[in-house]
Amino acid sequence: MHRTLNAFLKRCFLFIAIVGVTTASSFADEPWPKGKPLRIFIGYTAGSATDAIARVISVDMGRILGTPVVVENRPGAGGSIAAGQMLREPADGYTVVMNSSAHAANPAMIANLPYDTLRDISAVGPIGASQFVMLTSPDSGIQSVAQAVERAKAEPGKLNYGSGGIGSGGHINGAILASATGINVQHVPMRGTPETITETIAGRLDWAFVPAPAAVPMVKTNKLRALAVGAGTRSQALPNVPSMTEAGFPKAIYTSWIGMFIATKTPRPIHDRLSAVLAEVVASPSVQEKILALGIDPLPMSTKEFDAFVAGEVKTMQQLVKSGNIRPQQ
Repeated sequence: MHRTLNAFLKRCFLFIAIVGVTTASSFADEPWPKGKPLRIFIGYTAGSATDAIARVISVDMGRILGTPVVVENRPGAGGSIAAGQMLREPADGYTVVMNSSAHAANPAMIANLPYDTLRDISAVGPIGASQFVMLTSPDSGIQSVAQAVERAKAEPGKLNYGSGGIGSGGHINGAILASATGINVQHVPMRGTPETITETIAGRLDWAFVPAPAAVPMVKTNKLRALAVGAGTRSQALPNVPSMTEAGFPKAIYTSWIGMFIATKTPRPIHDRLSAVLAEVVASPSVQEKILALGIDPLPMSTKEFDAFVAGEVKTMQQLVKSGNIRPQQ
């Protein structure tokens, strides 16, 4: 009887092992995607820089993957709402999120973030680096960064600056300027970049840091005045606008970035497939031309390098919040 039982158990274990190997093998070889749409969650409103770039790359990603790619705006809280919603979806690769450097700032900028940025979310890959432009209304009377700082020092606490939201690149660039110059100005977080531009044109914001892709048309049509590019070098899209360094504030420079992210629990073969497709799309001459026209510079990094870069950015943002006495959003 024992021999019969042992023989039976051996056959069961052998069957389980064969099924397990077959399942793993078939999963690894299984074509993906299976005609199901890929959804890209954007943490900002339509018309924002991140939104515009997502719509550029979605076309070629859909063509290569052979499935529709849908861009969905889930604005608010520096992209953390979009990221949180992505994590509530099945980790099957059909939902990703695109975010700016706010992704790395959120752990420091937002109290009680409902997920662990570095543990729960992994990079699909980088898309590009973006500069922010310090803009003001032509009617503000502010002609330069130096004048803005001088006025803020003369009226501490009375002036304000806007950005696309708590933890956004515009917020960070403004906070760095305030910290570097010692000025006391109020940050006014808006729902997104379009709203920030509207309020700046109306003069209800004294100045704002706006992503270059959205700033360029405003400057070229004279709807807003560009005081400086927030980075250390000039933007190719605005060659006549000085960098923050040239404006006399080298300690106030900041460069943002845009990348695509996915739930860490996503099966590795699918993750790798998405990373390869994104890299192919971003490197294509036609997409590079469109991205450059939007004011986005290349950010040549592998997925692994970008993950490490983001981890370093998280630490940097934590130090900035601490040194700048920035109160996290509750």
